[in-house]
Amino acid sequence: MKKLFQLVFGDIRNVLSVAVALVAAQALARFAPGTAGPATVLILLAAAWWQASA
Repeated sequence: MKKLFQLVFGDIRNVLSVAVALVAAQALARFAPGTAGPATVLILLAAAWWQASA
């Protein structure tokens, strides 16, 4: 759990990427509710990849 908090709240870029990912997943869920879970996972994975690549 400590690693998860460190990943999410490590620095401002981490916080912003997670926030953008969650807002994007929420927006997608409004238009296609059945995709909310898988979309959240994929968007968070993309955010983690972006964090790791920079």
